[in-house]
Amino acid sequence: MIKARVSLVRVFFNLMLAAIGASGSSWAWGAQADGHLKLAAAVQEAVEKNPEIQFLRQRLEAVSARAKQAPYLEDPEINFQLGGVPLANPTNFNGSDTNSIGIRQKLPFFGKLGLKEKIAQQDVRVMEQELRAKEREIISMVKMAYADLFMAQKAGEILREQLEIMGTIIRATEARYQVGRVTQQDVFKALLEQSEIMNQLIGVEAEGSAAQAKLNSAMYRSPRSPVQLPADLATPSVDLNFPGLDTLALANRPQLKSAEAEIVRGERIYELADRNRKFPDFMVGWDYMRMPMEMKKNRYGAMVNITIPFSPWTIGRRNHEVDESLAEIRAAKANRDAMRNLTVREVAESQAKAQAARRSMTLFNEGLLTQAELSFRSAMAAYQTGRVEFVTLLEAQRALREARMGYYKATVALVQNLSDLERIVGKELQ
Repeated sequence: MIKARVSLVRVFFNLMLAAIGASGSSWAWGAQADGHLKLAAAVQEAVEKNPEIQFLRQRLEAVSARAKQAPYLEDPEINFQLGGVPLANPTNFNGSDTNSIGIRQKLPFFGKLGLKEKIAQQDVRVMEQELRAKEREIISMVKMAYADLFMAQKAGEILREQLEIMGTIIRATEARYQVGRVTQQDVFKALLEQSEIMNQLIGVEAEGSAAQAKLNSAMYRSPRSPVQLPADLATPSVDLNFPGLDTLALANRPQLKSAEAEIVRGERIYELADRNRKFPDFMVGWDYMRMPMEMKKNRYGAMVNITIPFSPWTIGRRNHEVDESLAEIRAAKANRDAMRNLTVREVAESQAKAQAARRSMTLFNEGLLTQAELSFRSAMAAYQTGRVEFVTLLEAQRALREARMGYYKATVALVQNLSDLERIVGKELQ
């Protein structure tokens, strides 16, 4: 009866394994018609097609076109005027006192138009840096999703291999149980371990689907489009002990350049507000006048209008405009200082994480993987000859799985932390 129960449990787990294998075979790892997707190709596709980047590119074009309008004067005005037309004959213009046509042009005080142009140019610089920041953000997102997808792929491969190993262990344990060399508990432990691996595989497949959707979304593809990755994930050779990373980030990060441009823009706005408070604007005009009822019918007139910005009932508004611009400058400088502080902190954090990931990779490559493989093989051979307990074999099998997983996790962590470091620095570090 006990043997029958063990056999039924084994059949159940074999059916579960077949179902997982079938779902995995139809999952994201299927080959694409165009082959493997390289990381560089994924980044290029995202930069070219991502709608968030496209939106900011169009915004930049709009802001640039608006900046080119700034040096121009306002449209001139043409003025028509009829004066003294008899009410008894309203269409008799020859009976009017004055018929005139004139032109008017508004002229800002010297320097105001140039300041408006400089403000518009700073708007362009702010938008340029916003676009650059978004590009770095999307590139970092692509690299992280790509690495997550690669990790899910490798984890799936490792877990499927572990399921095959567990199948061998279960068969060996059942054979020993049938001859009374191990207890029924060892058989159930083996089946339980197989169940745990199956459960991990289900989680890995879900993580892979999520990473695939994120990667496809960044490249502006359908979220469920299949993605086939290469067998290996190249790790860039970057000097992580480079002492000038802080300086490089402070000089190149787009958000910092945008903050600096905001400060300059605020200073130009202050200069314009101060000029508006102190100096008037003008309107000049010239009129041709025809007076049908007089001997000298053809005459002309000229005019100059001058604004009074420092009048008692408007000077308060102008003063508040100056106060507003000064407050905007202080806010822009505070934002710049906060961004500098954030940048230095983020560089230190990402650099430390990348260095730790590289040290872990070195540790795995220098013997940890080999040691885990040899330990498992030795435990397997010893278990088959009855020289070690089942628990020893199980621990060796888990250690092998964790070592292989750990190596790929370190690889992915290095790639992701380097991509985050590049986002902070604002440029590729390779």
